[in-house]
Amino acid sequence: MGGYGRRKKGRRETKRVFVIVCEGGETEPIYFNRYKERGLNLTIEVPKNKYTDPVNLAKFAKEYIKKGKQGEKERFDFKKGDKIWCVFDCDENPNEKISEACKIAGKDVIMCLSNPSFELWYLLHFVRIQSKLWRDEVNDRLKKYIRDYDKSEDVYDLLKKYRPVAIENAKNLNKKHEKTGTELICVESNPSTQVYAIVEEILKITANAP
Repeated sequence: MGGYGRRKKGRRETKRVFVIVCEGGETEPIYFNRYKERGLNLTIEVPKNKYTDPVNLAKFAKEYIKKGKQGEKERFDFKKGDKIWCVFDCDENPNEKISEACKIAGKDVIMCLSNPSFELWYLLHFVRIQSKLWRDEVNDRLKKYIRDYDKSEDVYDLLKKYRPVAIENAKNLNKKHEKTGTELICVESNPSTQVYAIVEEILKITANAP
Protein backbone atom coordinates (compact mmCIF):
# COMPACT_ATOMS: atom_id res chain seq x y z
CA MET A 1 0.00 0.00 0.00
CA GLY A 2 2.83 2.37 0.84
CA GLY A 3 4.45 1.94 -2.56
CA TYR A 4 1.16 2.61 -4.34
CA GLY A 5 0.64 5.75 -2.28
CA ARG A 6 4.05 7.11 -3.26
CA ARG A 7 3.35 6.52 -6.95
CA LYS A 8 -0.05 8.14 -6.68
CA LYS A 9 1.38 11.19 -4.92
CA GLY A 10 3.89 11.92 -7.68
CA ARG A 11 1.57 10.96 -10.50
CA ARG A 12 0.50 14.45 -11.61
CA GLU A 13 4.12 15.59 -11.77
CA THR A 14 5.51 12.73 -13.85
CA LYS A 15 2.69 11.41 -16.02
CA ARG A 16 2.87 12.33 -19.68
CA VAL A 17 -0.20 12.71 -21.90
CA PHE A 18 -0.57 11.13 -25.33
CA VAL A 19 -3.64 12.10 -27.37
CA ILE A 20 -4.48 9.96 -30.40
CA VAL A 21 -7.08 11.52 -32.68
CA CYS A 22 -8.46 8.84 -35.01
CA GLU A 23 -11.04 8.68 -37.76
CA GLY A 24 -14.58 8.38 -36.42
CA GLY A 25 -14.87 4.63 -37.01
CA GLU A 26 -14.27 1.68 -34.71
CA THR A 27 -10.98 0.08 -35.73
CA GLU A 28 -8.41 2.62 -34.54
CA PRO A 29 -10.10 3.58 -31.23
CA ILE A 30 -10.59 -0.09 -30.31
CA TYR A 31 -6.89 -0.76 -30.90
CA PHE A 32 -5.39 2.30 -29.22
CA ASN A 33 -7.71 2.18 -26.21
CA ARG A 34 -6.19 -1.18 -25.30
CA TYR A 35 -2.87 0.56 -24.57
CA LYS A 36 -4.54 2.41 -21.68
CA GLU A 37 -4.21 -0.81 -19.71
CA ARG A 38 -0.42 -0.73 -19.74
CA GLY A 39 0.29 1.30 -16.61
CA LEU A 40 -0.16 4.51 -14.62
CA ASN A 41 2.87 6.43 -15.88
CA LEU A 42 1.15 7.54 -19.09
CA THR A 43 -2.28 8.97 -19.85
CA ILE A 44 -3.62 7.95 -23.25
CA GLU A 45 -6.65 9.76 -24.61
CA VAL A 46 -8.54 8.69 -27.74
CA PRO A 47 -11.22 11.40 -28.06
CA LYS A 48 -14.39 10.55 -29.95
CA ASN A 49 -15.15 12.51 -33.11
CA LYS A 50 -17.24 12.15 -36.27
CA TYR A 51 -14.60 13.01 -38.85
CA THR A 52 -12.98 10.79 -41.49
CA ASP A 53 -10.96 13.27 -43.56
CA PRO A 54 -7.48 14.57 -42.60
CA VAL A 55 -8.39 18.27 -42.73
CA ASN A 56 -11.20 18.03 -40.19
CA LEU A 57 -9.22 15.61 -38.05
CA ALA A 58 -6.34 18.09 -37.90
CA LYS A 59 -8.78 20.89 -37.00
CA PHE A 60 -10.29 18.69 -34.28
CA ALA A 61 -6.83 17.95 -32.87
CA LYS A 62 -5.93 21.64 -32.74
CA GLU A 63 -9.22 22.47 -31.07
CA TYR A 64 -8.63 19.67 -28.56
CA ILE A 65 -5.38 21.35 -27.56
CA LYS A 66 -7.14 24.69 -27.12
CA LYS A 67 -9.83 23.12 -24.95
CA GLY A 68 -7.09 21.71 -22.74
CA LYS A 69 -6.18 25.20 -21.60
CA GLN A 70 -7.33 25.94 -18.06
CA GLY A 71 -7.11 29.65 -17.35
CA GLU A 72 -3.50 30.58 -18.00
CA LYS A 73 -2.34 26.99 -17.65
CA GLU A 74 -1.86 24.72 -20.64
CA ARG A 75 -2.99 21.14 -20.01
CA PHE A 76 -0.56 19.78 -22.57
CA ASP A 77 3.15 20.41 -22.08
CA PHE A 78 4.86 19.48 -25.35
CA LYS A 79 8.28 20.51 -24.02
CA LYS A 80 7.97 17.81 -21.35
CA GLY A 81 6.97 15.12 -23.81
CA ASP A 82 3.20 15.34 -24.17
CA LYS A 83 2.19 14.43 -27.74
CA ILE A 84 -0.88 14.53 -29.93
CA TRP A 85 -1.20 12.45 -33.08
CA CYS A 86 -3.67 12.65 -35.94
CA VAL A 87 -4.19 9.13 -37.33
CA PHE A 88 -5.80 8.86 -40.76
CA ASP A 89 -5.98 6.67 -43.86
CA CYS A 90 -4.92 7.75 -47.30
CA ASP A 91 -8.07 6.37 -48.95
CA GLU A 92 -9.18 8.72 -51.74
CA ASN A 93 -7.65 11.82 -50.17
CA PRO A 94 -5.54 13.76 -52.71
CA ASN A 95 -2.18 15.27 -51.81
CA GLU A 96 -3.78 18.72 -51.71
CA LYS A 97 -6.02 17.69 -48.80
CA ILE A 98 -3.21 15.91 -46.99
CA SER A 99 -0.94 18.93 -47.40
CA GLU A 100 -3.68 21.25 -46.14
CA ALA A 101 -4.17 19.04 -43.09
CA CYS A 102 -0.42 19.09 -42.36
CA LYS A 103 -0.40 22.89 -42.47
CA ILE A 104 -3.32 23.05 -40.04
CA ALA A 105 -1.60 20.55 -37.74
CA GLY A 106 1.53 22.68 -37.50
CA LYS A 107 4.28 21.61 -35.13
CA ASP A 108 2.10 20.46 -32.23
CA VAL A 109 0.10 17.74 -34.00
CA ILE A 110 1.98 14.79 -35.51
CA MET A 111 0.35 13.54 -38.70
CA CYS A 112 0.24 9.73 -38.82
CA LEU A 113 -0.74 8.38 -42.24
CA SER A 114 -1.55 4.77 -43.10
CA ASN A 115 -1.42 4.18 -46.82
CA PRO A 116 -3.73 2.77 -48.02
CA SER A 117 -5.42 2.01 -44.67
CA PHE A 118 -4.93 1.38 -40.96
CA GLU A 119 -5.29 -2.36 -41.56
CA LEU A 120 -1.87 -2.31 -43.24
CA TRP A 121 -0.43 -1.95 -39.71
CA TYR A 122 -2.21 -5.17 -38.73
CA LEU A 123 -1.04 -6.99 -41.86
CA LEU A 124 2.60 -6.05 -41.20
CA HIS A 125 2.47 -8.16 -38.03
CA PHE A 126 2.42 -11.26 -40.23
CA VAL A 127 4.14 -10.46 -43.51
CA ARG A 128 6.53 -8.03 -45.19
CA ILE A 129 4.88 -5.88 -47.83
CA GLN A 130 6.83 -4.29 -50.67
CA SER A 131 4.37 -3.48 -53.46
CA LYS A 132 1.43 -1.11 -53.65
CA LEU A 133 -1.89 -2.33 -52.24
CA TRP A 134 -5.49 -1.17 -52.36
CA ARG A 135 -7.64 -1.17 -49.21
CA ASP A 136 -9.62 -4.25 -50.30
CA GLU A 137 -6.39 -6.11 -51.03
CA VAL A 138 -5.09 -5.34 -47.55
CA ASN A 139 -8.29 -6.67 -45.96
CA ASP A 140 -8.30 -9.80 -48.12
CA ARG A 141 -4.69 -10.62 -47.23
CA LEU A 142 -5.32 -9.88 -43.56
CA LYS A 143 -8.12 -12.45 -43.46
CA LYS A 144 -5.55 -15.13 -44.22
CA TYR A 145 -4.06 -14.48 -40.78
CA ILE A 146 -7.10 -13.23 -38.86
CA ARG A 147 -10.02 -15.40 -39.84
CA ASP A 148 -13.24 -13.51 -40.63
CA TYR A 149 -11.57 -10.23 -39.72
CA ASP A 150 -14.03 -7.42 -39.04
CA LYS A 151 -13.28 -3.73 -38.42
CA SER A 152 -15.13 -3.85 -35.09
CA GLU A 153 -13.00 -6.75 -33.82
CA ASP A 154 -10.51 -6.30 -30.98
CA VAL A 155 -7.34 -7.98 -32.28
CA TYR A 156 -4.89 -6.43 -29.79
CA ASP A 157 -4.13 -9.68 -27.94
CA LEU A 158 -3.75 -11.64 -31.14
CA LEU A 159 -1.26 -9.13 -32.57
CA LYS A 160 0.73 -8.46 -29.41
CA LYS A 161 3.43 -11.12 -29.78
CA TYR A 162 4.07 -10.09 -33.41
CA ARG A 163 4.39 -6.38 -32.62
CA PRO A 164 8.22 -6.23 -32.95
CA VAL A 165 7.89 -7.74 -36.43
CA ALA A 166 5.32 -5.13 -37.45
CA ILE A 167 7.49 -2.28 -36.17
CA GLU A 168 10.47 -3.56 -38.13
CA ASN A 169 8.41 -4.08 -41.29
CA ALA A 170 6.96 -0.57 -41.06
CA LYS A 171 10.42 0.94 -40.59
CA ASN A 172 11.71 -0.95 -43.63
CA LEU A 173 8.91 0.51 -45.74
CA ASN A 174 9.87 4.00 -44.60
CA LYS A 175 13.50 3.35 -45.54
CA LYS A 176 12.40 2.18 -48.97
CA HIS A 177 10.47 5.39 -49.60
CA GLU A 178 13.23 7.56 -48.20
CA LYS A 179 15.71 6.00 -50.64
CA THR A 180 13.51 7.03 -53.56
CA GLY A 181 12.87 10.49 -52.13
CA THR A 182 9.16 9.81 -51.58
CA GLU A 183 7.45 11.87 -48.88
CA LEU A 184 5.92 9.65 -46.22
CA ILE A 185 2.81 11.76 -45.67
CA CYS A 186 1.48 11.70 -49.21
CA VAL A 187 -0.43 9.56 -51.70
CA GLU A 188 2.73 8.18 -53.28
CA SER A 189 3.92 6.48 -50.06
CA ASN A 190 1.79 3.36 -50.64
CA PRO A 191 2.48 1.04 -48.87
CA SER A 192 3.42 2.63 -45.55
CA THR A 193 2.12 3.30 -42.06
CA GLN A 194 3.39 5.57 -39.31
CA VAL A 195 1.35 3.85 -36.60
CA TYR A 196 4.50 2.05 -35.46
CA ALA A 197 5.92 5.39 -34.21
CA ILE A 198 3.01 5.86 -31.81
CA VAL A 199 3.30 2.28 -30.58
CA GLU A 200 7.05 2.63 -30.05
CA GLU A 201 6.58 5.82 -28.02
CA ILE A 202 3.98 4.13 -25.82
CA LEU A 203 6.13 1.04 -25.28
CA LYS A 204 9.18 3.12 -24.31
CA ILE A 205 7.24 4.75 -21.49
CA THR A 206 5.29 1.68 -20.38
CA ALA A 207 8.12 -0.85 -20.80
CA ASN A 208 7.54 -2.44 -17.37
CA ALA A 209 3.77 -2.63 -17.72
CA PRO A 210 1.95 -5.83 -18.72
